[in-house]
Amino acid sequence: MRHRIEPFVLKVSVALAAGVFAAAASVGAAELTPQEKKLIPLAKKEGGVTIINAIFSDRTSTRMAAAFKKRYGLGDDFQFNNLRKGTGATVAQVRQEMKAGRFTVDVHLVSDPGFFAAAAKQGAFEKLDSGYWKNHADLVNKAGQYTNYPYVVVPLAYTFQPVWNSACPGMENFKATSYDDVLAASLKGKTIASDLTKSSTYTNTTISLMEAGVDMKGIFTKLKTTDPLIEFRTEPKMQLVISCERPLDMWNLSGRVYQNVAKKPELAKTLKIGYYKEGQVMLGNQAAVLKGAPHPNAGKLLIEFLLSKEGADVFVEGEALYTFLKDYQPPEAAKPYLLNLSEHKLLGLKDWIAARKQFKPVRGDWTKMFK
Repeated sequence: MRHRIEPFVLKVSVALAAGVFAAAASVGAAELTPQEKKLIPLAKKEGGVTIINAIFSDRTSTRMAAAFKKRYGLGDDFQFNNLRKGTGATVAQVRQEMKAGRFTVDVHLVSDPGFFAAAAKQGAFEKLDSGYWKNHADLVNKAGQYTNYPYVVVPLAYTFQPVWNSACPGMENFKATSYDDVLAASLKGKTIASDLTKSSTYTNTTISLMEAGVDMKGIFTKLKTTDPLIEFRTEPKMQLVISCERPLDMWNLSGRVYQNVAKKPELAKTLKIGYYKEGQVMLGNQAAVLKGAPHPNAGKLLIEFLLSKEGADVFVEGEALYTFLKDYQPPEAAKPYLLNLSEHKLLGLKDWIAARKQFKPVRGDWTKMFK
């Protein structure tokens, strides 16, 4: 992925409008794998699929449903259901369904290695036979992500970046390429603190940076002096940035900027995205098909779709997410919102499962400081 890496004013062009349907138009052009061909008639017979996740917007869901059905010729009657909740809420629902032995969900997609590792150990997932996973495995490992094929794969990832509104007072000349930049005394009353106690991804980001030698206690201490507003979800935080109530968010998603610019193109002149030279923590979203799911073959086919270029084009264009697909080039509309990963220090975790043991002390330190 070779795209600009400096903080930038986002530009909306004809490509943004054209990109809305570009991915869907290309679906079906590629040759199907033997695995896909085997699953298609079984998925048709099942008649539907439900994915629970924390990231796909309604727009992406609508486009994904159309592209998925078109690629595999599933027909208009095939039911594609996108159930979107917070990270913790997706895990809570799936865990409850597993405990009850009664399932409404087929595919679980979220960033929570600890959950997937424990569930896989209990035999909770269907075994996958993927024709595409081999094209992802190298980059997934290079980025230090958790996976457990043939039960758990990583179709996509995101990373938290600094996002700010240059139209707000005092932000006209601001830029961020390091944590020092987002902790300046001049930012008092302008910042947001991401709530670690409600998010495994914020917590894993903290632990990963600590592993890399970054002084996170020092960073949070300085952040507190800016009198930050504590918030959890990336979308409400993005609205605080847009309204100038809190014009800088230390940890948000470039995709949230992308989506808001698509709704209001004038925001392209003022919303900016930076990066951290200390390292960008890649938060891979694991995916698995639940054993006992009502549509297991359709679930397996959906995972194949997410691992294919056609599937990646849909969620990359829709959410400005990252795929680990080898030699992947994203749709033009999403390019300005994606970092060139080859030019950045990428961080994962040495052991995503063991890191879970650090959640309590890390969150405890954060709570003492901010609450």
